[in-house]
Amino acid sequence: MNKPTKPEADDVDDLSDLYGGAPPNEVQWDAWMEANRDEVNASLRRARQEFAEGKSAPWEPEAIMSEVRGHLRKQGR
Repeated sequence: MNKPTKPEADDVDDLSDLYGGAPPNEVQWDAWMEANRDEVNASLRRARQEFAEGKSAPWEPEAIMSEVRGHLRKQGR
């Protein structure tokens, strides 16, 4: 019996130039989160407060997808 193989992504964009190198690995992400935990939590608290005060609106998935489709059309995709 044939064993199924793990699919390989064929549409992965190389963003290393955009971000100045290879993406961080799991250990690096964990270290970044630990070093920035207070700032991330403060940002989330501010966002929740602004939402509660009506200063922001929830994301509309259809509006976001429409914007993405527009960008892709411009790129000829």
